[in-house]
Amino acid sequence: MEEERAVLAELLAAHADMERLTAEIGVTRQRRRDAARRLIEFGRGTSWIARQLGVTAQAVDGFLKYQERQEKRRNTN
Repeated sequence: MEEERAVLAELLAAHADMERLTAEIGVTRQRRRDAARRLIEFGRGTSWIARQLGVTAQAVDGFLKYQERQEKRRNTN
């Protein structure tokens, strides 16, 4: 019974961590989009941004256009 309580406590702690991290990653993703957009306003391209991040230009394009895709989805539903 004691072991079961310990495992349940671990499950609850892990669940709470997941909820916290999910909220944090949403905020962090928005910060990344905002910073990339500002760099584009400064004249940098997606390829340059991608090299700084160590990702592909397509990945940068993808996270920059995320909100557009979400809005289109909402409008078609």
